[in-house]
Amino acid sequence: MRVALYGLGRMGAHHARHLGELGHSVDIVDPARGLVEPPDSPDAVVVATPTGSHLEVALPWLERGVPVLVEKPAAATPVEAARLAQFPHCSVGHVERFNPAFVALGNPAARFVQAERLAPWADRGLDVDVVLDLMVHDLDLFGALCPSPVREVRANGLSMVSGRIDIVHARVELEDGAVGLFTASRVSRRAARVLRVFSAGGYWSADLKARTLVHVDGNLAEQSVPVAAGDALRAELVAFLDAAAGGPPFPVSATVALPVIELAERIRCACS
Repeated sequence: MRVALYGLGRMGAHHARHLGELGHSVDIVDPARGLVEPPDSPDAVVVATPTGSHLEVALPWLERGVPVLVEKPAAATPVEAARLAQFPHCSVGHVERFNPAFVALGNPAARFVQAERLAPWADRGLDVDVVLDLMVHDLDLFGALCPSPVREVRANGLSMVSGRIDIVHARVELEDGAVGLFTASRVSRRAARVLRVFSAGGYWSADLKARTLVHVDGNLAEQSVPVAAGDALRAELVAFLDAAAGGPPFPVSATVALPVIELAERIRCACS
């Protein structure tokens, strides 16, 4: 397939590498690097530009009917995300959906989810706060595990370096009583991506960074769960391009991603 890739920053470079390894023709558009000419008729488009430009870059292709994969977060605001959600052929790159440890988790009828996502300070992703930069991953996984509407949001966040929220803790209660607790920081001394999922009779602890999964049953007996090898971003691109070619639908459409952006906005507002 011929793929137009917008943006050759940190994530864009990973997309380019995987697309090349998968044997696809890649046309890169990145004005900052002097690459400004988009292809005439790509089979699919990947948008890995800063969040605030996602709608502007994706919209012309979506209006032409070209399948588009937009990096997470889908957009900077719910209004922009809702515009993308008008197009069923718009997908959003919530890559943790393809993390082998999350895939191995399956669907455990979760009633309580706890997520911790920590990262050392880095000069990247500063066009958004930590809610849209990091926590959005876990908000999406929570939505996949617990699809009930949101009843209540409580949150507290602080700016440390960027002038935006850099550390945040949030509690989300759903209409069916399920609860999610989320902690995200991009000014941590250590990196961590941990997801704990509790259901009747046991719980699962997934280390999304190490890609390991442990199950603890009602007798507190612990057992490691087999996790397949594989690269999450590569799996995401394979799924997107399969969908673009008429295969199974991509699991995170812009419609699916819209409630994630709406929840992120509620968390941000609760921090103010």
